Amino acid sequence: MAQTQPKDRYDVVVIGGGPAGLSAALYTARQGLSTAVVAGELGGSPQWAGHIENYLGLGLISGPDMASRFRDHLSSFDVDVFSGQLVNAVVPSEGVFEAFTAAGLSVVGRSLIISSGRAPARLAVPGETELVGRGVSYCATCDAAFFRGRPVIVVGPGESAADAALQLAALDAQVMLASEEPLRAPQSLLDKLAGTASIKMLTGSHVVRILGEERVTGVALQEGEGPETELPVDAIFIETGSIPAGEFTGGLVKVNEAGEIEVGRDLMTSHPGIFAAGDVTDQLGKQVIIAAGDGARAGVAAAKWLQRQ
Repeated sequence: MAQTQPKDRYDVVVIGGGPAGLSAALYTARQGLSTAVVAGELGGSPQWAGHIENYLGLGLISGPDMASRFRDHLSSFDVDVFSGQLVNAVVPSEGVFEAFTAAGLSVVGRSLIISSGRAPARLAVPGETELVGRGVSYCATCDAAFFRGRPVIVVGPGESAADAALQLAALDAQVMLASEEPLRAPQSLLDKLAGTASIKMLTGSHVVRILGEERVTGVALQEGEGPETELPVDAIFIETGSIPAGEFTGGLVKVNEAGEIEVGRDLMTSHPGIFAAGDVTDQLGKQVIIAAGDGARAGVAAAKWLQRQ
């Protein structure tokens, strides 16, 4: 597992240690391919989730427990892991790809699977980091069901915030939707929001603090430069967008307007030999189970591509 010095060359280098990356590494290792994982940390987004209940076969499980299971499963396979290493450049050269990390490590592979995920755009307000997974959520699809019938607030300026508010309202939550500016969403969504009695719009307001110690108990809102108002809520869903964590590709692969890596059916990118999986791609659905499936597909596809070379 954990290594300090890489081999001269691997069949597959996986960038990213979340569900997609670890699943990809498991699949390539099972096919006898020498595999390395280069990641800042192992576990990915699940380790920041409070609980997850929509991963088939596991039922209700805490995010950290799920991440731990992923790590334990990978440890039973012959995979070299370089954790604490953030890739900042990838350079193709004479049939191989060389991944460089900020710490000066160089890992070379015949193929590459990029599974570096997405980082949620944060509010950067007091209480946010401390209460992640304890009422602070960046994924309504993941966590809405835990707050059925309870008071919550959604924060965001666009379509994802509108979708989250409607999803929560469908679960009988009492929803406030805060946005500093008029919501940017299709008129059909705006009409649905206006017609849903359990959703209260707070246009012109922004969150300045998240309240609570063990769990979220409320938020402090401010309208313009006016005084703060504290509102009791059991959760805050932050829907302000996300940032693809694949900037190190430096134009090597094609990305869409949102910065997501474009992939084909086999998860091959625009550059032969480079695959991508999980939330960093333009594929539909940013979910743990979808990322893990993407990783498996990318691992299988990379193995088949290597066989043909």
